[in-house]
Amino acid sequence: MRVLVDHSIVEGFSQGGRSCITTRVYPTEAIYGAARLFLFNNATGVNVTASIKIWEMASADIHPYPLDQP
Repeated sequence: MRVLVDHSIVEGFSQGGRSCITTRVYPTEAIYGAARLFLFNNATGVNVTASIKIWEMASADIHPYPLDQP
């Protein structure tokens, strides 16, 4: 499963991207070090293998087209 978190959007992808879910959250306390992500498993077995990798994303560099193009 891959989870992407971008300030107020959380997207989850599983089964190689065949299943996905997107939701908007309104974090009132998730500022800087106070942000947290909780994962849970509703499977019937007790043995769960998981790993996590975290990357920090850079800001988007968006340049809109100028209104007065020649």
